[in-house]
Amino acid sequence: MNHLASSKHLAPSLDARSIIRVYNYARVDPGLLEGAKKVAAIIFENVGVQTAWVDCSVSPEGFQSPAYAACQSPMGPADLVLRILPQRMAEKLRSSEEALGSAQLCRESEPACELIVFSSRIDDLASKGYRAERILGYVIAHEVAHVLIGAGHSDEGIMRGEWSRHDLQCISWGLALHFTKAQSTQLRSAILRRITSSVQEVARQTSSAAR
Repeated sequence: MNHLASSKHLAPSLDARSIIRVYNYARVDPGLLEGAKKVAAIIFENVGVQTAWVDCSVSPEGFQSPAYAACQSPMGPADLVLRILPQRMAEKLRSSEEALGSAQLCRESEPACELIVFSSRIDDLASKGYRAERILGYVIAHEVAHVLIGAGHSDEGIMRGEWSRHDLQCISWGLALHFTKAQSTQLRSAILRRITSSVQEVARQTSSAAR
């Protein structure tokens, strides 16, 4: 396997772009979270998808703060919402006890589709010696992919339904689990369709307002 950071030369042009708004309810350490974002960003760069990350407030008093102004802007179909939940919030959801995250399945024209990561389960893996920022980055990438290309899993790579100990070790060591060639094509195409849908909707609204 190739090291994750060494495979950038494989990436096509990055005209496909998604903005991900991050709500860190679990208060994951900022440095760890930044590391995870970088891991996920590189994974998507390798399939020709650029990601931009916007940190958003999880407290009511912060919603209107100028520091989080970008979180108040309208969202398009290519813009996603990431919620990192602590155990007390995760327990309220119906999910497998082994699941590291979950994703909302929504129409390609629908904005602000959500993905969720369960931080306590990442912490559990970290307690067993796996690198938390890398595991978190891969979980984010896995769930983003579910939002974009559906609920299916594969027998290999990042979209396996369950990562083995060997997979987790490879992730921790910086050895990449990849999207398959078909998945890579699907991901990039899905983002481009969402961007096109957003542009068409803006044009439609502009046309209607001009009448």
